[in-house]
Amino acid sequence: MSEAPEPRAGDGAGGVLYAERRRQNMSLGDVSRHLKLSVRQVEALERDDFSPFGGPVFVHGFVRNYAKLLGLDPEPLLRAADQKLAPLSLPVPEPSAEIGRRPGSSRRGLLGAIAGLVLVGIVLVILGLNERRAPPPQAVDAEISAVSPVTAPRAAQVEEPEPAKEQVPAASGEQIRVGVVRMIFEQESWVEIKDRSGSTIFGQLNPAGSRRRASGEPPLSIVIGNAAGVRLSYNDEEVDLAPHTRVDVARLTLE
Repeated sequence: MSEAPEPRAGDGAGGVLYAERRRQNMSLGDVSRHLKLSVRQVEALERDDFSPFGGPVFVHGFVRNYAKLLGLDPEPLLRAADQKLAPLSLPVPEPSAEIGRRPGSSRRGLLGAIAGLVLVGIVLVILGLNERRAPPPQAVDAEISAVSPVTAPRAAQVEEPEPAKEQVPAASGEQIRVGVVRMIFEQESWVEIKDRSGSTIFGQLNPAGSRRRASGEPPLSIVIGNAAGVRLSYNDEEVDLAPHTRVDVARLTLE
């Protein structure tokens, strides 16, 4: 019984990964084992179907790891993936074929264009007022205090001195221990951190040269892409990521 043909690859980053994998005589199973992904997820990457990966942060991580596995430069592939991830712009309607055929149509078209420009001007004025009301941005090295994305957005803030272990009073009067994770990014890296309840308290792509901080109730489950470019400490004690890293992705739990 012959094997079923592999699905067609995409025309972006996925097509390049597909072609290079076939050139190196690697099977989908080989890539699946190395990247710790399912075969269906590998197939999705090669089709430029990023819906199974939960957002650009993870797409960047898996495309980067796949490229490194094949010995390819990941940067052009990341740019190609971003083109697939970017929202499509709305098409501009073409002028009606009837313009100029009926008396008065040119005048109505001119009035409609003027009305559109007035509307755009009003929108720009409102946006300008909102921008002036917004608080000024923090310094480049500001750290982010991670909170659950369900309850409130993250806000950049300058890191302040704090104890190694925070104590938060619970409703029952007991003290809840809070662990503090600090990260210094020497290279671009995506990070996801979940707290004791399984809620995501931190999840984003972090540029090289940035510093971040997240706190939550341990144990904290952490996944770090491009782990070689990240320095991590937990409650002011440095954590060695090397023993927890496979194919440039570190997975660990901090108590």
